[in-house]
Amino acid sequence: VIERFGADALRFYLLREVPFGQDGSVSSAAFEQRYESELANELGNLASRTIAMLLRYRDGAVPAGEPDAVLVADFEGLPQRVSGYLDRAELTGALDEIWQRVRRLNRYVEEQAPWQLAKDDARAEDLDRVLKTLAEGLRVVTVLLWPYLPASAERLLQALGAPSL
Repeated sequence: VIERFGADALRFYLLREVPFGQDGSVSSAAFEQRYESELANELGNLASRTIAMLLRYRDGAVPAGEPDAVLVADFEGLPQRVSGYLDRAELTGALDEIWQRVRRLNRYVEEQAPWQLAKDDARAEDLDRVLKTLAEGLRVVTVLLWPYLPASAERLLQALGAPSL
């Protein structure tokens, strides 16, 4: 598995599939399903779309300004909640908390349709707000995912132009 998918993917799967410190069942089929559905489709597509839109619409720069207040509320207190889980050695719970935000960011992309905003010059501020929100949200979840996906997180932070950990 490590040779084909990497150590990050295996670490993620084990901590996502089996609550830390408990017995659990693992299988190749379950690994591949979780890899495809969560790492590739949810996190991978979010990262790919966000970076591609930043490159296409803003030459790779994250726009200035504040993230969308709609998502700020969803992320409020997230580092503290994740830290609380980690302090209690509830690694799977922390990962669940983070993953809810990955899914929320994907819904936000669909709700805001930045590709449509980009077609209308009068909506440039809206596009900037959406791109800023996506980039900041992705940065936050990437930092929080670093213990689970260290190599992937470093690459993603570099692609976002964020300081590495």
